[in-house]
Amino acid sequence: MIAGAGSAQRAIGWCLTGSLALVVVTGLLGPSAAQPPLPQRRALLPPYWFPADPSAWLVTGLLLVAVALAIAGLLLGLRALAAGWRPEPGRLQVLGLVGVAAMALIPPMGSADVLVYGAYGRIASLGGDPYTQTARDLAATGDPIGAAVEAPWQDTESIYGPVGTAEQWLAAELGGGSTHATVFALAALGGLAFLLTGWLLDRLARRGSDPALARARVALLWSLNPLLLFTVVNGAHIDAVGIVFAVAGLTLLARSPLLAGIATGLAIDVKLSFGLFALALAWSLRRAPRRQVALAVGGVLAVGLGYAWPGLDALSQAGTASRFVSFASPWRLLVGPLEAVLDDGLARTIIAVLAWAAFAAVAALLARALPGDQADHPGDDPTPTAIRTAAVLGLAWLLTATYSLPWYDVVAWAPFALLAASRWDALLVARTGLLTAAYLPGRVVPLPAGLGTVTRHLRGAVAPVGGVLLLALTYRWSRPAGRTLPTPTAPQPPGTPRAPEPRSR
Repeated sequence: MIAGAGSAQRAIGWCLTGSLALVVVTGLLGPSAAQPPLPQRRALLPPYWFPADPSAWLVTGLLLVAVALAIAGLLLGLRALAAGWRPEPGRLQVLGLVGVAAMALIPPMGSADVLVYGAYGRIASLGGDPYTQTARDLAATGDPIGAAVEAPWQDTESIYGPVGTAEQWLAAELGGGSTHATVFALAALGGLAFLLTGWLLDRLARRGSDPALARARVALLWSLNPLLLFTVVNGAHIDAVGIVFAVAGLTLLARSPLLAGIATGLAIDVKLSFGLFALALAWSLRRAPRRQVALAVGGVLAVGLGYAWPGLDALSQAGTASRFVSFASPWRLLVGPLEAVLDDGLARTIIAVLAWAAFAAVAALLARALPGDQADHPGDDPTPTAIRTAAVLGLAWLLTATYSLPWYDVVAWAPFALLAASRWDALLVARTGLLTAAYLPGRVVPLPAGLGTVTRHLRGAVAPVGGVLLLALTYRWSRPAGRTLPTPTAPQPPGTPRAPEPRSR
């Protein structure tokens, strides 16, 4: 038994449960600067809240403390696992299920994106086209779901793929024209996808020489991760649907590259950024051209059939969005100086080119620095290479993308949960924690003067500078350590046993 293990475990439990409890309390307080109103409330049906009319200061403070506790709990948990703590995986999975249920039973917070998801689904359910019609068009017909959509999304066509639109359509059908019920359907579908992702990650983690450790990492970094439970599950973001298909692709790769390609193609059909997983799977099969062709056939089949319905209209808004620069991105520090001397369009083009170059450079650095996964695989199994490459590409993209929000981080968290422990875990915790805090309270509404100043500085200065520091830390940690030349040895007579070579870590 590790000295102090009991107190450490209690601290982890208090931090993780305390973080989720604060999110639940904030959600139960009702509409606020963090939580958009949900019209057409249906009695006895979730999500639940009380009309307490909390102040913007209160909800922001509660959620900031929740984020701080989440960061502390994750870091303490990682440290305890490294010291030998082996919690019972089944119990952690049950606790993760409880966490998902708690997040889905309260109204979404941290953004009002879920309302525009509902509007896109409503447009589709009424026979319209969310790639050419907007929430304002829907509201003009008197539809309450369209009228509930908040700034800045009233005049924005959908940027999501056809499978993402299908999920939104299903939620609108289940909601039956009620904003309240449609939002809950979106949260429930996302929660189920999050749970299924955890189950698939757990199945992959069982293959290792220390399955208890590998499964505990999956539970801590995915199923019980308060940062993901708040931003992804409670926020009802579509990223939960995309990541389940991407992880399914990893799971199916060794058995059937064709099915893995189809699964990954479906992830791209949710959101184009999940194409990072397609690159990871293709790289893992670079020495098996026939299997790589099967993977490509599956991916092209899924993406081609998916986009056959909406056509190129589904890609036009995504192309426009690629020129956006989010407030908390490190690239935000260049927007003002470049736009002061250049045309706005040219300035954004330069930033986009720099971002792609930075992505390639950071991915190259991470490719030699990240550890491998913890599972035992046959020599011809491409899964470990695919997992590690997905982690490399996911983290590189998060650190260098011009437009990035905290719920986008699922692309790195899922493969990271399967890697061996390293200090890169802490960097990912810092990245998600920083962005989650930066985008609180969440809604685009007027804030009290003092709070507005704090949030503007946190989002527009602290977070971008923090992103630069994370990039600098990535460079420092990725530099190759000093190497010494091997000492020459005298030739050995035939038949002399060779000493085992040291294994690289």
